[in-house]
Amino acid sequence: MCRPETVLRAARPLPEVGGMHQETLTAHQSRMWEAERVVRGYPVLHTGIALRVRGDVDPDRLSRAVERAFARHEVLRTGFRAEGETLHTGPAPHHRVRVLRHPELSFADADLPALRQRVEELSGEVFPFTGEAPARARLLLMADGQALLLLYFHRLVMDLYSLHQVVADIAEAWRTERPLPPARRYSELVGMRVRRRADDLEFWRAELSACPTVRLGDARPEDDWTPRGAEVRRTLDAGFAATVRAHARAARCTPVVRIIAAAAGTALALSGARDLVVATMAAHRMDSDAVGPLAQALLIRVGAAAPHGADGVLAQVRRGLREGMAHQGVEFEEIAAMLAAEMGVGRDRVAPLTVGVSPRSHTVSAGSLSLTEFDPYPDDAQILVGCGQLDVDVRLDDEEPCLLVQYDRESYSPEWCEAFTDALLRELRQPPAGRP
Repeated sequence: MCRPETVLRAARPLPEVGGMHQETLTAHQSRMWEAERVVRGYPVLHTGIALRVRGDVDPDRLSRAVERAFARHEVLRTGFRAEGETLHTGPAPHHRVRVLRHPELSFADADLPALRQRVEELSGEVFPFTGEAPARARLLLMADGQALLLLYFHRLVMDLYSLHQVVADIAEAWRTERPLPPARRYSELVGMRVRRRADDLEFWRAELSACPTVRLGDARPEDDWTPRGAEVRRTLDAGFAATVRAHARAARCTPVVRIIAAAAGTALALSGARDLVVATMAAHRMDSDAVGPLAQALLIRVGAAAPHGADGVLAQVRRGLREGMAHQGVEFEEIAAMLAAEMGVGRDRVAPLTVGVSPRSHTVSAGSLSLTEFDPYPDDAQILVGCGQLDVDVRLDDEEPCLLVQYDRESYSPEWCEAFTDALLRELRQPPAGRP
């Protein structure tokens, strides 16, 4: 994605009445605002979820639950107002859930294409940045009393882990109808990072010195982000999750550590690289119910040329996760900027391998209300993968567990990715070679 020539800055916020006390945007928010200015008018920076509501639907009660959940979190009651290239923060108007009646729609197979189209239309409504919070909720009332709750946000205020918390808050607010306790202020958590920044930046500077720029694939694409994604999917048998957990216990580590180490070791073996920087999403927030773009790609360096290279990949991943979580005063965007300025490493080459372990599906039962994830996109939707990135997602807790490898077809050949996927599955089914 091209970067605008003008300099991005965040202005002093408007007088605060329940909004954030932030003198500047975080590094992540600055990057999102910069990207928004490039793609203005298109919803490519939106994130959210469509929730099927089962049971008796009381629109007023559900609307109140959503409003209380949104009001609980500082970042969801903060408005963003654009003045040219500058973004101001301040108090946001009170959020109201918009109720839309669609008696012509249902969850019947014949109606799903029309329902998907309506959801895409709604989630594609751009945020004008005129002082409102970039967070919306739409309740679609359909035939036979069925309903769908659509939540969508700009990535200025939301990440995947925050989305989980908002869904849980809505379920709690529906069940109790009592005021929810205030959550930790987003700006306080950002302030904690700022105070730790200098020491943590020095840790990452040492950890990533002489950062490798290995390409795992067999092509070198241009440095931009384009929709050239492809995927390899493997359905996992019912006992796969139990096997991974048993091997993790034997190695005295968590399943996440085991999966990351297996993926990193497989990539090292197939690529012949001596050193590799792996990225994994970390939900270490210093407060479990915080909402805001706080989750980030945590970097783990592994391989013979990495620090502590004699430890082995499994031990390196354990150490990397532990020490990385202890030094999260620096955002991923700041680490990438440091590498670019000091070591000449392009952002898309920082971590060619990304590994994630999906949490349990967004399913929350609360009284007569059940919120269940609904996929608004057709099965053949185009995958978006950043250039040079191999993205591994292990879904252990879904109804149909699977291993999903997404890749840029101009960076990797299908044959290489098929071989990587099969080798990773073999590795995960075998006990680890040794304990850390």
